[in-house]
Amino acid sequence: MVTHRIKIIFLTTFFFSSFLSAEPNICLTDFQEKLSKDSIEKIKTMRVKAFKHCLNCGTSSCSLKKWDEANKSNQMICNRLFCKPVKTSKKTLFISNENHGFGKTFVEFSYAIGASGNIKDIVLNDVKGEMDRKRAKSYLKDNLKALSYEPIEIDGKTYSLVDLYGKTGWNIYER
Repeated sequence: MVTHRIKIIFLTTFFFSSFLSAEPNICLTDFQEKLSKDSIEKIKTMRVKAFKHCLNCGTSSCSLKKWDEANKSNQMICNRLFCKPVKTSKKTLFISNENHGFGKTFVEFSYAIGASGNIKDIVLNDVKGEMDRKRAKSYLKDNLKALSYEPIEIDGKTYSLVDLYGKTGWNIYER
């Protein structure tokens, strides 16, 4: 008989902005921070005004503009308008019967927010710690599913947000 251990997993997750020009922009958030229901209509209105200022867009997708050090406040404003989720995980405590392995793991990844507002195209760029690449990617994907975003809709057209970058880490221990 296989013994399943219940593990308590504290997920300490923040997506950190990288200021290196070689790395894509990131949506600054954590699994708890989200747009309030009351502010969604206001954000939609502000997005229309800031669309060309904040984003570089093609026919169906956009990327956040890159800002130099002197204009980091522009980046913060754009990230707040286009990157804050409307739905997040209500828990920072996850229980798992999966054998992910114990200990700390840190990952760097790239991703996109689809036109429907869900995270997609997750690419694991680096893994450090206890989990192997396959398990880390599976665990990361499972946790990113908890986030959803207000779709970017401008003049009746919906866009995805691409070329995003994130860093996160977690610690799994047996209880």
